Amino acid sequence: MAQNYTLMARKNLLKPDETPKYYAVARSGRKVTVKEVCKRITERSSYSKGELEGCIGEFLLEIVNVLEEGNIVQMGDLGNFRMSIKTGTPTDTVKEFKASCIDKGKVLFYPGSDLRKLCKTLDYTLYKSDPSADSDKDPLPDDGDDNQGGSGSGEAPDPAA
Repeated sequence: MAQNYTLMARKNLLKPDETPKYYAVARSGRKVTVKEVCKRITERSSYSKGELEGCIGEFLLEIVNVLEEGNIVQMGDLGNFRMSIKTGTPTDTVKEFKASCIDKGKVLFYPGSDLRKLCKTLDYTLYKSDPSADSDKDPLPDDGDDNQGGSGSGEAPDPAA
């Protein structure tokens, strides 16, 4: 399956007089819920949907616990999670710096080998909207925020392969 993209004109904010240049922006087909992912896994395994949903909930809880302890979570082929912080108010000296100078924290994810390999082997297809389709159903460009949808088709790659 190919990754859909659209083209978006963006100005260089450092050179506002230049004409905008076009950049590819990934598009997701739709959001796939945890319940749907669990249902798809139960169709090809002996795990029940409830067991999988429970495991995912406990999995997330333990990732939060490990990160709160100040540790890196190494999840094998999935990848690594770690905390990062953003300084809102830098200071001139070490003595002036207080915890209140920190603006916020965020979780960084570094994908494992299977996910990195997926990114290297993707095919790309320019998304063309169907004028007869409802505009409400058109997928939106991924903007790097929390919109992490999936295509919803096909089977996940076998991590053992």
